[in-house]
Amino acid sequence: MRHRGSHLALHAIVLFAVVASSCGAAVTGNAAVERAFAEHRSGIEVTAQALVTRLLADDTGPSGTHQRFIVRMMESTQTLLIDNNVDIGKRVPLATGDDVVVHGEYVWNDQGGLIHFTHHDPAHTHEDGWIELKGIRYS
Repeated sequence: MRHRGSHLALHAIVLFAVVASSCGAAVTGNAAVERAFAEHRSGIEVTAQALVTRLLADDTGPSGTHQRFIVRMMESTQTLLIDNNVDIGKRVPLATGDDVVVHGEYVWNDQGGLIHFTHHDPAHTHEDGWIELKGIRYS
């Protein structure tokens, strides 16, 4: 009986520790992007929640056609260029003012940075990225 009671107490302690650790402040993707910008870091997988502020013309280069747009991260003044390869991934039907969530690789620049690799990676050499708009995930 004693042995069973100590197991129950141990389970209760473990459960409390798990619940307590999940109650801390969440680190958002936006915080990771802001930190990467402040530290001039690139090559970091990030997820950012943002507002589309400007649609740009497509850019065609050696790595394909890229849908490009500017976003401002939620609760921030930092802007980002999103560079979405539509030859590999899907074009996102965006409009100025749309809320989006973007997952990809952050590259630092002095204007706030950019996120690319916002699509699946057919070569499986890079983490898959995506753009979410109105509950639909485009990759």
